Amino acid sequence: MPGEATPYAACCDIGGTKVLLGLVDAHGSILARERYLLGQERAPQPIVEELVTRLRRLAAAAGLPWEAAIGIGCSAAVMADVERGIVLSAPNLFGAHQNVPLREILQQMAGRPALIEMDAYAAALGEAWQGSGMGVDYFVYVVVGTGIGAGILMHGQVFRGWHGTAGELGHTIIDPDGPPCNCGRRGCLEALAAGPAIARRAQEALQRGHRGMMPELAGAGQVTAEVVFEAARQGDPLAREIVQEVAGYLAIGLSNLIHLLNPRVIALGGGVMRGGSYLLLPLLREETARRCGSWVDMEGTQLVVAALGEEAGLLGAARLVWMRAASA
Repeated sequence: MPGEATPYAACCDIGGTKVLLGLVDAHGSILARERYLLGQERAPQPIVEELVTRLRRLAAAAGLPWEAAIGIGCSAAVMADVERGIVLSAPNLFGAHQNVPLREILQQMAGRPALIEMDAYAAALGEAWQGSGMGVDYFVYVVVGTGIGAGILMHGQVFRGWHGTAGELGHTIIDPDGPPCNCGRRGCLEALAAGPAIARRAQEALQRGHRGMMPELAGAGQVTAEVVFEAARQGDPLAREIVQEVAGYLAIGLSNLIHLLNPRVIALGGGVMRGGSYLLLPLLREETARRCGSWVDMEGTQLVVAALGEEAGLLGAARLVWMRAASA
């Protein structure tokens, strides 16, 4: 009908430090987007209240009535019971809050039906819809950012496992005597190779008296993973050593994943990969192949940088909303 509003999915991708919002049509086009940083408040209600307020404001600015939103799709860095819409644990997002009824909170505040999905799964669905996983039968998306996780797709269907939490690659144990992880255990891949772990490794080395260009690059701020990658790019020996160590830990995780699942394509995304793929990807390909058995077809197994960047999770959340609308 003339003048009828364009239907859209109102979506969010919530990480440990940032939120990406988007309004997405049925073809995967992002009609409007906004990115903002989370504050120090980690209680679920205030986080969702701000998110919904910003989504409504984004729709209004784009000239799209809120009533045209067919649903809310939420990708988040959490461990969740997706079927019930409950966040079981999310230390990087909700702190100590557990068993958070995120879907219910979203629906109540937004007045629209909602779906939630773990970030790695949402990103896998987004990449399969519009990016590096299009047409791939056995596809894994690995996010390396504030945390580490994996979204597993088999013939386009999400593999969740019995209780819906399959793919927690970041909490596989790489070094039993390694550093403590925020999950309460030691030596998890996330504690060794995620963004905060890279920054911590650099800061500890500098405190022990190592010298290099990282403090200068950081300026008045803290040394971050981004600073480590930039210093490594400029040839700083300490930064290069840290990148090599991180690549080694990630390669152990990836080789374990390949042995277990035998995927056709592994797409690597997340903030760490976006900031350091030019250094990490060649090392990861070499180190992962070295750690895989001779029976593994490493020439046929593709290890690539994800195509959609930070929008993968957003598009995956939208895909879920549109898939539900199509089956209704």
